[in-house]
Amino acid sequence: MIVTKTPLRLPLAGGLTDLKSYAHEYGGVTVSMAIDKHVYVIIKRSMDGFFDLRYTDVHEKVLDHADIRNDLIREALAITGLSQRPVHLVVMTDLAGESGLGTSGAVCVGLLGAMYRFQGIEKTRQELLEGAAHIEVEILEGASGYHDPAICALGDIHAITYDAQGIHPERLVLDDNVRALFQHSMLFFYGGHHAKSKPSLNLLESHLDKGLDHLHEIKSIGLELKPALLAGDIARVGEIIGEQQRLKMTLPGKFVDDYVTDIVARVRALGAYAQLPGGKISAYVMVCCPDGQQQAVRDLMADGHDEVSFAIERDGTTAHSI
Repeated sequence: MIVTKTPLRLPLAGGLTDLKSYAHEYGGVTVSMAIDKHVYVIIKRSMDGFFDLRYTDVHEKVLDHADIRNDLIREALAITGLSQRPVHLVVMTDLAGESGLGTSGAVCVGLLGAMYRFQGIEKTRQELLEGAAHIEVEILEGASGYHDPAICALGDIHAITYDAQGIHPERLVLDDNVRALFQHSMLFFYGGHHAKSKPSLNLLESHLDKGLDHLHEIKSIGLELKPALLAGDIARVGEIIGEQQRLKMTLPGKFVDDYVTDIVARVRALGAYAQLPGGKISAYVMVCCPDGQQQAVRDLMADGHDEVSFAIERDGTTAHSI
């Protein structure tokens, strides 16, 4: 039996410049962090010749790989060479999917890591993220951009650039005091607004020309966030996190409604900065409190939101044999 453990992620700046149509033409950049909430994939040999698959609230049991309804599982089996070798497979998550936390990217990385290790094949994290990005961006035609599988595979805090030649990560090594200060400034809340990313991202890509100037601005603040983080300039970090959200709300796509507008404005009125992560209206709200606004933000969010404790996850995806 093989078990993989892959972290979910929180984007900070640059998100949406990792979409293929933008990244290949202009080059994209994201700065983001993995968090200590995970996706787990368990795989073992099937004893009865069926592909026996359990994920979220779904149970699939089929004889033919082609009949598997879950896109990620079906394509991961094909790309790893297991489409003719029935397996028993379980996917579990610490937090619910379709939430804006990169769940599909983490699942895809975890599936590939588990399936390769099941066959005795060792892959680097770079190889796993490239394989997962190929499935999501190329095979499934834009279920996400390149960012989610990359940061979920790598863990910690990374600045990652994207272009037609590939995915290029750089780990940001923060001073321990800076890391602690940044972690302390960040709060995380569950609001319950689950949705699929693909319709929103498809709308953005089909109207890319209308959002191009703002995507260039998003790329610019992504580049600016790296030195701000390394310098421990939490005030500027907060401003950039807020600017990412503001710019995202101007883009064609399903990024804003009355709830988003209201919660972003109310947090900002306290001197903090809110961002709803992901390529849609997220189920979560991330808040940066650069000047000690944590309690005021908690009081504000107490109505309709649940706080979720989290820490930056230093490790990326891992695989274990049991």
